[in-house]
Amino acid sequence: MGLSAAEHWIRADLSSLEAQRAAGSAALALHKVAVAAAHYRIVVTNTPGGSSEAFTQLEKELRGAENTYGAREVADRLAKLLPASPALLRLQGFTALRADDPAAAAREFAAVIAQGEPASPHRADAGAPNGELTQAWRRARVLSGEVDAPLAEALAQVKRDATPESRFDYGLLLWTAKRDALARTELQALLAVPEARADALRVLGLLEYQLGDDTAASARFTELLATGAYVDEGFYYLGLIAERRGDLERALRAYARVQSGEDLVPALLRAASILHTHGAEQQADELLDRLGNEEPAHITEILAASAEIYTKSADPQRALALLQRARMDYPDSVELRYALATQFEQQGQLTAALKELQALLDARPDDPAAQNALGYTLADHARELRRARALIERAYAAAPHSAAIRDSLGWVLYRQGRAQQALPLLSGAFADEPGGDIGAHLGEVLWQLDQRAEAEKIWTEARRIDADNHLVQSTRARLHEQTRADH
Repeated sequence: MGLSAAEHWIRADLSSLEAQRAAGSAALALHKVAVAAAHYRIVVTNTPGGSSEAFTQLEKELRGAENTYGAREVADRLAKLLPASPALLRLQGFTALRADDPAAAAREFAAVIAQGEPASPHRADAGAPNGELTQAWRRARVLSGEVDAPLAEALAQVKRDATPESRFDYGLLLWTAKRDALARTELQALLAVPEARADALRVLGLLEYQLGDDTAASARFTELLATGAYVDEGFYYLGLIAERRGDLERALRAYARVQSGEDLVPALLRAASILHTHGAEQQADELLDRLGNEEPAHITEILAASAEIYTKSADPQRALALLQRARMDYPDSVELRYALATQFEQQGQLTAALKELQALLDARPDDPAAQNALGYTLADHARELRRARALIERAYAAAPHSAAIRDSLGWVLYRQGRAQQALPLLSGAFADEPGGDIGAHLGEVLWQLDQRAEAEKIWTEARRIDADNHLVQSTRARLHEQTRADH
């Protein structure tokens, strides 16, 4: 339901909490965070079963919201307006975890657990030793850099009660902690357990895809399709693998078979990108227009992706104009603000890009993603390096497991002439997420440290995984040209 329809419903029935809930959900989808929080506050304060019951329902809604940063801000706004409670702390924890702030999530979950009571009497697993809350708390701690204790707790749980559920949770936690070999072993053992097979195949496929092993990942997702579970996700990743291999026709066929769920819009956006950059601009534009009309909840994602597609198709002015209009229509959209800043930067408008990122940080001063975005942009352009490093170090303190943030910290250290200090950070980040930008940075540091054979190896691996990444290509070419000029 759209926001205007929900508000009309409210005017027709002022006592309807469902109308208020619908208005909150619609406002959040439109990135109107203050409006959403106001509607949800009415729901929470007037629910007959009390705030605990209201927060239980609200948690389900916000954890499923596409606007993850907005959902987190709604939870935090409610926390400023309403009395503290375990249910509200839990809501803040889950929304913070989805918004890439694991340190805040870990604090909120720990506070719930310390109070010794379940977040809601309506949630059956709330007090279970290995319930959802406990698993989320362990994951948040791992992502915040506290790895050994949560893994030990999960292993002890498996030893006490080796159910498929506890073993699967342990395997997931190992994967989160980047203990890939151990995670693979734990999950492979579950393939023989009928009720766990599909879940294990799915995570093994994701693990192999992340590591760049397309052959193994393709086999896992093909097996997954045979189980009849996670069908849309299976086709989506088979499309990504085919695209990464350069088999665009196979990729388009796979994307076309994604019919619903959270992978539908990403799959069709990938298809539109392939079409637009390979001579079928009209077909691609029609697909983007149809997506925008049929998936209004995903509109900011669609607009940001459309701008990226136009940029790849050598039409950056169209991309910038689109994002500037979208920024006016959806002023609360974090995703669009990042996209606009990126577009400004790509078009050489660094001052405008920095202004946008600074405004975002002013609005979210404790958000590690915002700290990292501004710090990295400053560092990448060798601007205010001391401030850039301070911003990135704050982000790193909140999310030390983030490959993007470790990449930024390594890059700013390199910019400050500290290549040896940068190397382990960049190496670790590339081991966890071997993509193009991180590979370009790691290769450059290795090259300048006179480890040129290793640099070439990293660049080749990054290109294999992220074939369209221009930074890898331009970095390699620039350093090769520089070396020729020096000789």
